[in-house]
Amino acid sequence: MLGICLLVVLLLAGLLAGAWSVAKYRVARTRAQWARKSLERIAGLSVTNEQIHAELNQLKSMTSASADFRWAHDHVLLMTNGEYIIHVYWHGDNSGFVDHLFLGRGSNGRWLYSTYHFCNSMVGVLGEDPPGSIVEFEKRFFVREFDGKADECLQHTWPLDKRGSIALQDDRGLSQ
Repeated sequence: MLGICLLVVLLLAGLLAGAWSVAKYRVARTRAQWARKSLERIAGLSVTNEQIHAELNQLKSMTSASADFRWAHDHVLLMTNGEYIIHVYWHGDNSGFVDHLFLGRGSNGRWLYSTYHFCNSMVGVLGEDPPGSIVEFEKRFFVREFDGKADECLQHTWPLDKRGSIALQDDRGLSQ
């Protein structure tokens, strides 16, 4: 009887672990599909795009002395030296189930990604002082450069693990 109970408990634990793995895989796959489509979209955007141009002008028209000063807009981040990043953002699960994902292309032409928790609409950085440059933004928010095409942008950049290193994960969110 004890053996049967133990077997049932192990079977249930296995089923729960399997269901968790399948759910995580599906969400990670959806995130990867979103990233591919978003990279294509960002590749077609520049300061000549009407929406990007308007957001950038709106950010530039605000001064740091203004109470309404913002450096983050829906699709553009403005650095104090005039550099900017056109970006999109996937809001992942805050439990670490599937990472957040920031994708962007800087005015310097470089492609960037991060799993830092910026929160919806970049709310997580609005209270921060604006970075002086894209390089400073990269350092402060665990941003990495990539080629703008590879699934490298799905890798984990934040938070750091207990040793202070980046815990790398594959595109399914599994640690390597």
